[in-house]
Amino acid sequence: MKKLARVCVWWLSTMGFVATLSVSAVAESPSPEVLLGSVRQTTLLQKKQDLQGQLRRRSVKIPFQINQRNRLLCYLYYANERWERFQLDFQEKGQKLYYGDSKSLKPLPVEKYQESIADTDISYEDLSMRFLYWKDGKILPEDSSSVVKGRSCWVIQLANPTPSVGLYAWVRVWIDKENGAMWQLDGIDAKGELRKRFLVTSVMKLDDGNWFFKQIKVETRDPQNSRRVQSLSYIDMKSPE
Repeated sequence: MKKLARVCVWWLSTMGFVATLSVSAVAESPSPEVLLGSVRQTTLLQKKQDLQGQLRRRSVKIPFQINQRNRLLCYLYYANERWERFQLDFQEKGQKLYYGDSKSLKPLPVEKYQESIADTDISYEDLSMRFLYWKDGKILPEDSSSVVKGRSCWVIQLANPTPSVGLYAWVRVWIDKENGAMWQLDGIDAKGELRKRFLVTSVMKLDDGNWFFKQIKVETRDPQNSRRVQSLSYIDMKSPE
């Protein structure tokens, strides 16, 4: 049996993990950091368990697995006929991506942050969701775009503290006002154009009673026309047996 290489991150993919906030806490005194902090924290599984899934684009299917070990989420996926690994490292001045095994980690070159994994449209920075840890977020004024899936949301905008690194100059995050769920995230480039949209299309309940995403749709937009969806990728998770 081949040795699996791990993608290990602190509460890595906030994509679609559903937060649970009290209604009063969200409604009365919204704070970008509090809202995002709750979303980040609830991406941790509450007990040791493994989940199976796949990255999918057209006929391409990349099997992967998420393991929870001592507040550490490990992603294992197979691409290009070998197991790959990378991890998100939290540092005093921000976050960095590393690759390699546990004994020999190397910084992932910043030009690779936006590189796609296998033949999907999901990049290293997309899977790590490193942008959800950017500081000084602000809540945007409420308008018709604040409603997603019929749910009224807080829309938080986060600016890239190092604009030269990664595809996105800023991101916008839609968080349900009632239950704190993250339903949508938009990645926007330096020209103000939408480059990718992440949509939580379904969720599932785990054995421990917590919620986890079942599917996320990743829309890659046409650089010449951001209203046009150029291609679609999916992150699919299997329900626990």
